[in-house]
Amino acid sequence: MPGMRSVSAFARGVGVDVGGALNLVGSLVKYLGLAFLFPAVVAAGYGEPVWPFLVAGAATVGFGLGLERVTEGKERIGAREGYLVVSLLWFLVAVFGGLPYLLAEPQLARPVDALFESMSGFSTTGSSVLTDLPAVSRSMLMWRQFTAWLGGVGIIVLFIAVLPRLRVGGRQALFRTEMPGPELPLATTIRQTARRFIVLYIAITALEIAILAGFGWTGIDRRMTLFNAVAHSFTTVATAGFSPEARSVEPFAPATQWVIVVFMLIAGTNFALLYAGIVGWRPALFARDEEFRVGLVVA
Repeated sequence: MPGMRSVSAFARGVGVDVGGALNLVGSLVKYLGLAFLFPAVVAAGYGEPVWPFLVAGAATVGFGLGLERVTEGKERIGAREGYLVVSLLWFLVAVFGGLPYLLAEPQLARPVDALFESMSGFSTTGSSVLTDLPAVSRSMLMWRQFTAWLGGVGIIVLFIAVLPRLRVGGRQALFRTEMPGPELPLATTIRQTARRFIVLYIAITALEIAILAGFGWTGIDRRMTLFNAVAHSFTTVATAGFSPEARSVEPFAPATQWVIVVFMLIAGTNFALLYAGIVGWRPALFARDEEFRVGLVVA
């Protein structure tokens, strides 16, 4: 096709290995299909339709495998291809993440609305085009919350998958661009650092779920079910604004609201600082960090 040939010629002119970039994108996109198993389990538990998540997962895996099969060269990508991979991956994740909305949520039946809701989740923006949250199924609401949680840790996953394949200069440039805050290395390699970030991210999420669910079980906040504890913890740690409740956290007990405020502060703190201050037992670092002090005052 003339259009494809012109794109290929342009790519060769600027020195970008498009085939290699697409090959890596395909190899990564397929793993997103596993994420749809979580809302599928939630749907089964609530007696809701499972098929939208299974279809979306199958389509995601199929696309990733197909793209990987028809391209090659992911082992030779460099810094330029790395930026292309990240851009394409974020877009495709939002596209496939919007499939359950498009398939089974009447309020998001238009492709542009489904894409907007999905992109808002994965980018942790928190904007929404839903106007009637009570009408949305529990599994679809949980998927919405889960996309924000995945988006919060998504760039770390990209570090693990993409950066080790780049030249040293490309790794360092992208790492510095995407990881704001003080330079407090957690390990000797970017891969080890990213893994420690993920462990910390999951641990903070699990701790908040346990505290919020405990409020519900002990009667401190009778509105706080396990579903609400998980859903709100996902978006708190991702510093997103989604809630499965139309009034957000306003109907919940003050204790719940304060816990969410505290965890928002923790999640908004540079993770390198958290790791060094808590795991490395260097609490004095918090007092010296201007960003943390400002966040504490605002909270």
